[in-house]
Amino acid sequence: MRKLLLLLCALPTIAIAQDSQAFTRDKEFYVRGNTAVIGNNILSKNTEKPFNDLEKVNDEFKMKYVDIDNDASTWSSSSAYLNLKKDVKIVYAGLHWSGTYNGERSGKRMKDGKVYHKMLDERAHDIQEVLLKLPNGTYQRVRGSLVYDGENATNVSVKSRAPYACVADVTEQMQAFVDGEVTVANVSATQGEIIGGSSAGWLLYVVYEDDSEPLQYITTFNGLEFVNKKAVEIDFGNFQSSENGELETAVTIGALEGDGNLGRDEISIFDPQTKIFVTLDNEVRASSNFFNSTITINDKRFTKRVPSSLNTLGFDLAKIKIPTAQNKIIANSTGGVKMKFKTRSDRFFLFFTAFQTTISERYYNEKRVGSPTAETATVAPVKEPVVPKPKKVIVNQKVAIAVPDVTVKEDKKYEPPAVVNKDLAALLEKPSITIEGIAPGYYIITNAFSNISNAERWMQTLQEKDLQPQMFYRPDNKLFYVFTEAGKDAASLYDKLKTIKQMPGLEKTWMLKTNLN
Repeated sequence: MRKLLLLLCALPTIAIAQDSQAFTRDKEFYVRGNTAVIGNNILSKNTEKPFNDLEKVNDEFKMKYVDIDNDASTWSSSSAYLNLKKDVKIVYAGLHWSGTYNGERSGKRMKDGKVYHKMLDERAHDIQEVLLKLPNGTYQRVRGSLVYDGENATNVSVKSRAPYACVADVTEQMQAFVDGEVTVANVSATQGEIIGGSSAGWLLYVVYEDDSEPLQYITTFNGLEFVNKKAVEIDFGNFQSSENGELETAVTIGALEGDGNLGRDEISIFDPQTKIFVTLDNEVRASSNFFNSTITINDKRFTKRVPSSLNTLGFDLAKIKIPTAQNKIIANSTGGVKMKFKTRSDRFFLFFTAFQTTISERYYNEKRVGSPTAETATVAPVKEPVVPKPKKVIVNQKVAIAVPDVTVKEDKKYEPPAVVNKDLAALLEKPSITIEGIAPGYYIITNAFSNISNAERWMQTLQEKDLQPQMFYRPDNKLFYVFTEAGKDAASLYDKLKTIKQMPGLEKTWMLKTNLN
């Protein structure tokens, strides 16, 4: 079996009273093998019974600990089945757990027609300690590293939920185990009712060697980001994809508070050729509602767990293969990929991500010969996400052009939507303007400037209004256009345009049709 190449990085340092923990790389592997992930939620409407109503969300119930192990010494427990081939070798196993925990119990009451939430009991348990039971074994005590604790956050939305995330390396315990039921107990969370609903769960991420699998680059990231008004971006790098053949690429994600009946949350991958973000989806996760309180592996629901709830009430675990068409974005021989997580209505907490892709034999051999030892190797952490600013590229050595960062679905034949609004109909009938260097679609334009400094100052003004401005340059009239939204769904964008025009100073915002000939 080929030699495994592993780079170990220090876990992120925790800052006090921060409202999030930016994602940093935890582990890196260059291995002939693959990954597996299992997990389960730890809060639900019922203690033992599965919950399958996909239309309900966690803030509709007094949430209770799931506890299925018939052990009076545990207060919460759930299980899932790991099934690997018997001849594989587990080289890394990371146990992650996360929950909203502003107190042991919380309740709500009505006063003057308004709903008020109140913590009824303080935290009662050590969030960094859980129990792990492997097949035919007994519980082992596991103490994890604290990735983030929102108990002292300054953001009211974060503090009222007090989300936390922990991780523990359980490789040693898993070395002789490849098949059977894994049970995790004593994950802590708030029971009852909190703002937005309480949620919690655990996941076990496993990297293994298997001679029948391709060479792969695998990396894991830890953090806890409140994905609300601002998008979160993560750069995966340090690899050389396969020069020949079709790439095999996948991402794994753990999150809290993604409601099944609230849409407009998504993940997307950056296409360096078109300069746009392409949304990801599959048969069980829509591109417009990716985080939907389910546990899924590729395009199927993962049901080999107890309880096997279809609706995990705020806990999301997903391993998703990047489709062949979208894999072209990770061009052969590339060295990195950027992903974006964002929402426009359903807020959620992202606590785990992992990325894997096939790599070249040459690159694997280079890493095997020249890579640092496991004890000394480090990788620079990902920078904290910021509101994207326009990239400047000199055009004819005179004018700076900003490349727009636009979320657009995979290119398909353009078909104008059927509309009944006469103003929108008039817009659709207008000829499309050709603008070199930007993606085709409709752009909500807030202003245009002949001076880039004025455009950048205007973008700062829009940021203060909680908008996410971007900019492109139009060579034919030498103007810099500042926009807030773009895409091919004209009807949806027109609704957003009407909302923006109601904001002070934005009454003259308009929509531009470009590159749709």
